[in-house]
Amino acid sequence: MERLNSTKKTGMNRSTLRKWGMLFLAAGVVGRGAIQGHILGIGSVSTQQLLEIMESSPDAMTYATVSLILQVLETCAAPIFALLMVEGFQHTSDYKQYLLRVLGVAALTELPYNLAMNGKLLYMGTRNPVFGMAVGLVMLYFYQRYSGSGIQNLIIRILVTIAGLIWTQMLNIEFGICIVLIICVLWAFRRNPLYRNFAGATAAIVCSLFSPFFLASPMGFLAVHMYNGEKGEENERFNYLFYPVLLLVVGLVSVLVF
Repeated sequence: MERLNSTKKTGMNRSTLRKWGMLFLAAGVVGRGAIQGHILGIGSVSTQQLLEIMESSPDAMTYATVSLILQVLETCAAPIFALLMVEGFQHTSDYKQYLLRVLGVAALTELPYNLAMNGKLLYMGTRNPVFGMAVGLVMLYFYQRYSGSGIQNLIIRILVTIAGLIWTQMLNIEFGICIVLIICVLWAFRRNPLYRNFAGATAAIVCSLFSPFFLASPMGFLAVHMYNGEKGEENERFNYLFYPVLLLVVGLVSVLVF
């Protein structure tokens, strides 16, 4: 019995997995917000534009390279938080409350996100990625409600997925399409972790069509692969406030120092 319990506890629990996701998020905030947005002062640019900037001077090349690496690491957070979203939905006893919390975090994150990424509180160009998680959570509700094997249920699930992708575009949610796509695949293969990870990594590669940074996002599934399904010790308030507070701190420091 002791041997079985020991085997069960190998790998990472949910708390540790979430911390890895937070670390990847922090890397992206520093890379895109502090370095690219404020030190280089170039805001949101394409990968090609960033590569061109790297050729302009040695200092620019150093900063742009670091920024590029950190942004690549940021995409590794998408598989982790998508999985946590799917599991959270499966285990929640109050879907409406769960959705309201995610929407609340999305709304709370918006102004700090604008400040960190664009240097100003009000910016209508893009919405923060947490809104993409909220769209994914709404999709999961319909996936579960119409989870039967009939053709009608399948058509509804496909239409819901298409609607989710369209909404992320209409709202211009940062990484929205990628988040929704990964959540969709993780839900579809939720009963088989091996297939789930393989299909999820494939979906993450497909996401590179929308953002080249997502070529590295399958590495996030290495962390997911090590997840043992156990909860671990978690502080719910810290989990929900981490991202908006991180953005606010980086945004304020960047504006005041750079």
